[in-house]
Amino acid sequence: MALPPRKIKSGGNYYNKWKRDPEKWNPTEESVWCELQLQILGDFEPLTFDIDQDKFKEEMEPYKDSWVPYLQREGVQNNREGLLLVGLEGDAPTDSLSMPEAIARTGKFLEETDFNTPTQLYKDLTCLHPLLDYWEGLGRTMLVKANQGGFFPPHRDNPHLTRNCFRVVAFIGSSTNVDSYEWILDDRRRNIVAGKSYYIDTRKTHRTHSWEDDSIHLILNIPKTWANVQKLMSKLRYS
Repeated sequence: MALPPRKIKSGGNYYNKWKRDPEKWNPTEESVWCELQLQILGDFEPLTFDIDQDKFKEEMEPYKDSWVPYLQREGVQNNREGLLLVGLEGDAPTDSLSMPEAIARTGKFLEETDFNTPTQLYKDLTCLHPLLDYWEGLGRTMLVKANQGGFFPPHRDNPHLTRNCFRVVAFIGSSTNVDSYEWILDDRRRNIVAGKSYYIDTRKTHRTHSWEDDSIHLILNIPKTWANVQKLMSKLRYS
């Protein structure tokens, strides 16, 4: 299902959202603690989780032809695909994994934490379990494969103190390095290494572009709790 072209527009009217529902948009004390601690850590921090890429390739073999288009837009060529690891109850790995597609599929507003059920792919990719199983719960979690010419335009992910998840990203495959894949965050090109994982502050404006096929990213939405922030800090490569 292709969605209408994405319109370039300013961010949502957070003032109006807050006026309509101040209880939802006023941050809790725990939320402020988490954001202050995350801000101290930096915006692109390497973690100690490493991915066994040979084992990943072996375990992905049954799914090599299962990739589905990621957020197709009418009239826009964008060579991206994905598979779902943590989705809604009853989801298969091939169900729509982007948030706009999932909202269109279910007909209701969704939060990242509404996606909390592991798919069969999660269970089969045992090489990812040290990273996936570490946290106190997961939100929407997926593999995204950007092929040559695939891109994400400039955007921010949930840039509000009340966001309910933060993001960890692992880069997988021979076409996922600083030469083959550009990750621009806060107007700076970041040095990514295949097989490594990072905490990334995706509240900041970022965009990406792939120069080669098969650039695979594991994207975790991790519930923003004080416990999970402490877990994150315990896995910083440079603590």
